[in-house]
Amino acid sequence: MSKHRILITIGFVFALSLFSAPVLRADSISLTDLGVDNAEGQVSVGFSIVVNDMAPLLDALQNGGQFQVRCSAKLYQRRIGFWDTFLAETEYVSDLVSKPIARECMVTDQRGAHTFDFSDLQHELDRFWSRLSLPMIGWESVERGKAYRVVLQFSVTRTNVPGWVSKPLFFVSWDLVPEVSYVLDFDF
Repeated sequence: MSKHRILITIGFVFALSLFSAPVLRADSISLTDLGVDNAEGQVSVGFSIVVNDMAPLLDALQNGGQFQVRCSAKLYQRRIGFWDTFLAETEYVSDLVSKPIARECMVTDQRGAHTFDFSDLQHELDRFWSRLSLPMIGWESVERGKAYRVVLQFSVTRTNVPGWVSKPLFFVSWDLVPEVSYVLDFDF
């Protein structure tokens, strides 16, 4: 009886190791240069996405991984003693689709699709994701002398996990970078 338990346990651990997704540390891909700026007369949140450690991402892409980079920004007016007042929301989405046989990766966002070779992918992604600006709300909606807060949610999730794998293994995280929150307070 105990042999069966041991074999079942070993089989279960082996199955988990086969289907486990590679996970990056939260600082392997991160946001930098977070700030608020004026873009075409609108309050805009500006940032850059930086790949700090390319090895886990490149390994996942070479194995056919498809990922979605999502940045969701919300603007609030801060109020002391009350909940903050929601003013605006915007989102940036970028899809990474690997082509392992061609050794390249296609990156798509609202600016269009771009294909990068695996050999120079870190440099190209850093350049492609640098100095992004997301318009949020017109400056006429922002009052002078008030305090404001920008909350930016950032994540990198795998989009091509088959349902027959993800549903039975619901306890396994398929996110390459789990959701991270960045908060920027500013006065106007």
